[in-house]
Amino acid sequence: MAVMVALWRDESGHLRAWRVGRRRLAWRPRFPQPAALQGADGGPFEIIVFAIVLVLGLVHLLNWLAALLATSVVWPYRAVSGRWPVVAYPLVSSLVSTDDERGDRPHRRRVAGRAAAVALTQQWVRNIERQGHPEGGDQPAAPDRSASLS
Repeated sequence: MAVMVALWRDESGHLRAWRVGRRRLAWRPRFPQPAALQGADGGPFEIIVFAIVLVLGLVHLLNWLAALLATSVVWPYRAVSGRWPVVAYPLVSSLVSTDDERGDRPHRRRVAGRAAAVALTQQWVRNIERQGHPEGGDQPAAPDRSASLS
């Protein structure tokens, strides 16, 4: 039970989902989406837009390959050091409201050992289902900057 999805319905009735669990990859690549590509409607610049999307796709693929390669180094480091990052971040899907008036931000904490990571994951899921965010307070946890590899 390394990854869980916690659901919470806010005061306005919107369903909010969070992904909670141990971070497995060294980092999670995000696909860049420039504003110019969002309004493409098939005009004369369609070939240019296609080329931009193709280049962005290639960059995204290379970023994923780099993340997987870095994970082959980071995973053994985490196993030896016993320090496992646990993350919780809101998911955006068709079931989840995209208006973020609550200001939900990703939470991250490093714990010692896998058992502690599983326990923190379960605690955060219970907190999200009760109050809508992983921590006991209203503020997200401060990011851990003690190690350059996350």
